[in-house]
Amino acid sequence: MNATAKTAQLTARLVDAEAALKTLRRDETRTAKAAARATARAKTARAKTAEARKLLRAAERTGKGVAAATRRLHARMIKMGTLEQAARVARFEARQAARTAATAQRKLDRLALRTATTATRMVGDVAQRLGERVAAPAPEQDKTLPVEELPAVEDIETHADRFKALDKQAKDLAKQADAERKWLRRLPVGAYGRVTVTRTNSGTALDGDQIAVDYLDAGLGVVPRKQKKDTFKVAVATPAVETAEDVALVLTA
Repeated sequence: MNATAKTAQLTARLVDAEAALKTLRRDETRTAKAAARATARAKTARAKTAEARKLLRAAERTGKGVAAATRRLHARMIKMGTLEQAARVARFEARQAARTAATAQRKLDRLALRTATTATRMVGDVAQRLGERVAAPAPEQDKTLPVEELPAVEDIETHADRFKALDKQAKDLAKQADAERKWLRRLPVGAYGRVTVTRTNSGTALDGDQIAVDYLDAGLGVVPRKQKKDTFKVAVATPAVETAEDVALVLTA
């Protein structure tokens, strides 16, 4: 699956996950409010039960209205037990709703990160393809000689042979230098006789993918690109080596 199709699939899943999370958040808010109301009713019932218990003790001391105070306390204790049970159930439902919403939030965050990563990769690919189509021409190209100023073929071959030899030598030396650099880079910072190893922060580089995303988000279209210079190559054919038989044929002719 390419990046575009993967991004579309993840985006659809992200939209569904956001809608599901929104519903779960509403349930969380609703159950939290219901739990708060149930807890408040249970607290009020406990206060009324305590008040009824005080009235019963007072009635028992005076010997008046004991039966009525007992019935009142019994009724309020029953109501308090019912409301406390309802409050416990409501708080349990609120905790469950909060856990479910938190789990959905974590899944949404992971899915959003995957979607953003894939979308960034897709935008970078699209921007590169579009940029190659609308790339501006290179501001400076190689200056070539006119036909009337071309040097002799022998001079061109001489320079090409010289370039070929020097280029091979430079590549060989560059490989050797890279190998030595790789060996030396393993050393920690410090002084080793005449050798001093230091490491300096080389700074930062532009994030092309993030720039492409920012350009598209701002409605600026594709990031402007500049075309590079043409690739220059010189092919030098190996001259034919004359053998003794070839020389004999020439002399015979």
